[in-house]
Amino acid sequence: MLKGIAGRTALITGAAGGIGSATARRLHAEGANIVAVDRDADGLDALVAELGDRALAVPADVTSADDTAMFFQRAVDTFETVDMFFANAGVESKVLPLASFDLDDFEKVFAVNVRGPFLGAAEAVRTMMSQPDRGKIVFTASIAGLKGDPGVSVYVASKHAVIGLARSLMKETGPLGIRVNVVAPGPVDTRMMRPLEEGLAALMGTDAAGFQAALSTAIPLARYAEADEIAATAAWLLSDEVPYMHGEIVTVGGGLYP
Repeated sequence: MLKGIAGRTALITGAAGGIGSATARRLHAEGANIVAVDRDADGLDALVAELGDRALAVPADVTSADDTAMFFQRAVDTFETVDMFFANAGVESKVLPLASFDLDDFEKVFAVNVRGPFLGAAEAVRTMMSQPDRGKIVFTASIAGLKGDPGVSVYVASKHAVIGLARSLMKETGPLGIRVNVVAPGPVDTRMMRPLEEGLAALMGTDAAGFQAALSTAIPLARYAEADEIAATAAWLLSDEVPYMHGEIVTVGGGLYP
C-alpha cells in the first residue's frame, strides 16, 4: 500500500474517463475516499456503483467557477477534507492546420484544458490552506506539452499551458506545504486517442489502424500505455511515498519522449 492515502480524500476531475476512472479505482483500493467529478453523470454513477462505500459522484462542469466551488464544498461536507486533487479533466482538439482552426473549437479546448485546471487548483489551494495537513495537487498534462507536432497546435498549446501553470504554482505552494506535480502521458489506449488517431492519419495520408501501428512502432516499448499505468503514477505522486517531489513533470510515455 502507498503511504498517506488510506483514510484521506481524493477529488478527481474527468473521473468518468479512462485515466480518471482508473485513478479513482487505484486510490479507492488504497483506502481513499473518492469524490468523482465529470459532466458525464451516467459514467459517474457507474463508477461510484462499482467502487461502493467511500465514493461520491458530483456531476459538474470544470470550466465553471460556481461548479468548482460547489464540488469542493461537497467534498468537504461529505469527507471533511480534500487531501489530494487530481486535475485530470481534458478534451482532445480537432486535427487541423493552425490557419484552418475554428475559434470556437480553440476556446472549447482551452476552457476545459486550461481554465478548468486553473479554477480547480485555485480552489484546491484555498481548501487545503484551511487543513492542518495541507495536501497534494497533480495535473494531467501530456508529452504534447513538452514538444510540438503539426495539426495539433491547439491541444499542444493547452498542455504547455498546464505545465506552465503547475511550474508557477509550485513556487507559490511549496512554502505553504502543498506539493504540486504533473503527470505527462504519451499515447494511452483510451477513447480520447481515437479521434486524434483518425485526424492525424488523415493528415498523413493513411488510415487510423496504420497510424496506430506506426506510432506504436515509434515507441521504444512498442505499445500504447494502459490507463492503469498512468493511474499508478498519479497515485504515487499523490501519496506520501515521494515527499520531496515537487514541481516535477513526470513523463509516462514508454520512452517516446525525450
